[in-house]
Amino acid sequence: KNSFAKNNNIKLPRLQANGQWQLISSAISKDYPNLMLGENLSEIWSVSIGKGDSKRKRLVVDPIFYQQKIFTLDANSTASAFNAEGRLLWRKDLTPPGEKSGEIFGGGFAAGQDQLFVTLGYGFVLSLNPSTGEKIWSQRLSGAGNNTPIFNDGLVYLVSGDSKAWAIDAENGRVKWKVDGVGTETNLISNNAPAVSEKYALFGFGNGEIYATFKKGGFVLWSSSLTGRNDSRVISAIDDIVASPVIIGRNVYAADGSGKVVSLRIESGERNWTAPFGSSGNFWIMGKSLFFISDTNKLVRLEMKTGKTVWITELPSFSQKRVLRSKKTNQHYGPIFAGSQLIIASSDGYFRFYDPKTGEQKSKLKIKAGATANPIVANEMLYLITKDGQLRAFR
Repeated sequence: KNSFAKNNNIKLPRLQANGQWQLISSAISKDYPNLMLGENLSEIWSVSIGKGDSKRKRLVVDPIFYQQKIFTLDANSTASAFNAEGRLLWRKDLTPPGEKSGEIFGGGFAAGQDQLFVTLGYGFVLSLNPSTGEKIWSQRLSGAGNNTPIFNDGLVYLVSGDSKAWAIDAENGRVKWKVDGVGTETNLISNNAPAVSEKYALFGFGNGEIYATFKKGGFVLWSSSLTGRNDSRVISAIDDIVASPVIIGRNVYAADGSGKVVSLRIESGERNWTAPFGSSGNFWIMGKSLFFISDTNKLVRLEMKTGKTVWITELPSFSQKRVLRSKKTNQHYGPIFAGSQLIIASSDGYFRFYDPKTGEQKSKLKIKAGATANPIVANEMLYLITKDGQLRAFR
């Protein structure tokens, strides 16, 4: 049952500039930042990253910003690097030898130690030189590499499509350790990343299971199952851990795709609270609140301590043109927090901006094509990949 918080007060983090962007949740143990971004944004350039969305394959990989470069992966597993002005620095087809280009899509990026780490749906994780795209090493996985990796303290952590957790030595690509989750086919759907803190690594699997391990040796501390149905759902039942789990202080926050957001104790896996929402993407955490897009197309703010709902804002479910003719629902990506506003990019071709205190929509901005991945912010620029295979920059 849903219970509501008594007030919506929020203390916003102060504005700060950021010179790099990876998946933010990888081991931040406090509020996420309030990223600097000006008002009245407009598109200043767009550039092709390669193959865009089609019926058979999707552009699903979020870009990252590292060493003043933006890295993208298109639907044919071609990686590109651009500078902040949108100039192409290098482009590499990462399709493994013997495989057909574009047969399998998906993957993810991490970066660190002067390396760019890429997982591929073909079942590989690679290390590339960020300046040239040259391959440093490659490691074969036992299942698809659809999920986003995380780099932390010399190791690359990831979950493969056959529900195994991996820790790989960033220097040479050798497997340090791996843990078998409970096998399931559905891990192919999600694109979540592990969470890593000073002591622990946390992995979400395709059957709604979360495993907590010691990050250096891979010893499993506990596992917890989130699976559970939310009766209000009309979306297909997916038990995947869709949101990347997050470790904040001594607590873990996680969600599946079918009706559960939970807070757990990091040491024991004991549950603090459960809230009746699934999640379709990652959390943004600040002001003692969790912000996320629910599995039923709502933007939600929960109190971190209690799991109580502060507010729920309905997001547009159907694109206006199609509402009578088809059941094509909008996909929403985000939220991220920049310029003191929550920002969501949507497949109907809009950025929408929300007040974190009330959940009220403050404005929207037309994009020339629909969003297909999460937006990112770096050096006061907003970047987005759209369905037509373009990387677009806004300032």
